[in-house]
Amino acid sequence: MLDLFFTVTRLARNALRVFSCLLLAFYLSVILLQVFFRYVLNDSLFWSEEVVRYSLVWGVMLGSALVAYDRGHIKIDVIEAFLPPGGQRVVQFIANALSLSFCLILLWAGWTFVERTWFQNSASLGVPMRSVYLAIPIGAALEAWFTIAARLQAREPSTAESEALL
Repeated sequence: MLDLFFTVTRLARNALRVFSCLLLAFYLSVILLQVFFRYVLNDSLFWSEEVVRYSLVWGVMLGSALVAYDRGHIKIDVIEAFLPPGGQRVVQFIANALSLSFCLILLWAGWTFVERTWFQNSASLGVPMRSVYLAIPIGAALEAWFTIAARLQAREPSTAESEALL
């Protein structure tokens, strides 16, 4: 059963990495298109800033989940370095428990926010704001899932994995 959990987690992580790379390429394309229109054609795309901003919200929330899987979030490990292995495990457990708690609180608060803004639309495009704000609970849920998976696998942070794009 745990093998199935790890397999599904690995597949979800890989799909999320591909999606994140495509989203980054999308940002770049829209920004370059806006620059071209503004400085070459002397015109402006009214929708580009809003699309990039909302896409960035999704990119940050999904990217945070990927970083959680690789255990790459910023941490202060001065105390942990001076502890024996048993103490280090306790500190890591507490850090993971706090991270998971934060993710669950963010999931709840994000869903509450989505419910409050369910009928709002964006200013220039008329995009339902729920589609933008859904990034918060979805990203928090994915981060909680990947935090649990990383803890169960007792993974060590890997710089080679976090530096690779795919």
